[in-house]
This record gives sequence, C-alpha cells and structure tokens, in this order.
Amino acid sequence: MCLGVPARVISTGDTTSPMPMGEIDIKGERRPCCFAYTPDARPGDWVLIQTGFAMQLLDDDSAQAALATIDEFNLLPSQHEPPLHR
Repeated sequence: MCLGVPARVISTGDTTSPMPMGEIDIKGERRPCCFAYTPDARPGDWVLIQTGFAMQLLDDDSAQAALATIDEFNLLPSQHEPPLHR
C-alpha cells in the first residue's frame, strides 16, 4: 500500500527539466521531491506526495483534513520518534 502524504512546497527547482527536483516540508521535515507530475506547483502550495513525487495539487482544507487523519492514526511518526518496525 502506498500512502500519499500532504506536503508544503518550499521550492520547485528548474521546471523546464524533464525531472524537476525541488524541496517540500512534511510536518517540519524538509525532503527532496520531483515535480514532473505537478509543473504548476509553486512555493507555498500543498501537494500530495507519493514515493518522492508530487502527484497532485491540494487545497488547504484537503491537506489539513488528510494531515489530521494521518495524525489521528499515527501513520507518520515525527522525525524524533523511532520507526514503527525494525
């Protein structure tokens, strides 16, 4: 199963590249991300991330609702918590 996670766009990199790489923020943790599927994404936008790719743009309400559900079921431990499985 692949879980899509809402993330805030920090930067999108060179959008003319076939594989434009940028940076996202997921609950305070910055990560690299490919924006090949979401060339219209801009810093400050919400995107749905799957396996390092921004798959679609999200509105603020959808992103907040998804993050609330993720938090409720502890599906994305904070960066300071140990992993669920070893």
